[in-house]
Amino acid sequence: MDLTFPNESFDHIFVCFVLEHLSSHKDALRELKRVLNKGGTITVIEGDHGSCYFHPETEAAKKVWNCLITCQKRLDCNPNIGHELYPIMEESGFKDIPITPRIVYADQSKPLLVDGFIKKTIIAMVAGVNEQALHLGLVDEKTWVRGIKDLYKTAGSGGTFFYNFLKGVGVK
Repeated sequence: MDLTFPNESFDHIFVCFVLEHLSSHKDALRELKRVLNKGGTITVIEGDHGSCYFHPETEAAKKVWNCLITCQKRLDCNPNIGHELYPIMEESGFKDIPITPRIVYADQSKPLLVDGFIKKTIIAMVAGVNEQALHLGLVDEKTWVRGIKDLYKTAGSGGTFFYNFLKGVGVK
């Protein structure tokens, strides 16, 4: 929010998976715009937790996924920022902003994606809010354990996982 770089220091700035974790993402974009050269560009890639679909989809798995979303919102962050990327970048003063989806679909035919994305990114991210979710009473421990186990089924035989990231490029 308060970068030490002088005005107009960079031709291009790349921001990936950051804004969803900030309560003042527009302020962050304005500060990044300040250090961007005239005519410079910014690339922003953010996820959209509301675009997550998986199979098998169980009630417990949906509950733990929603715990992640609720915990981020309680921290005044935006887990669904991806589908708001255009207006956020526009309101921050960027122009010529194409937004393109970056779809991730994983099933057993893509073992590296199953391991790296489903297991080591998505499930790890959800598991990271375990204590918060239980403390806030968003879910009971039995449902939590079941939900995480069910999410692992999406990485197994017959399982699938779909998620959208969105990429925006803007010009100062």
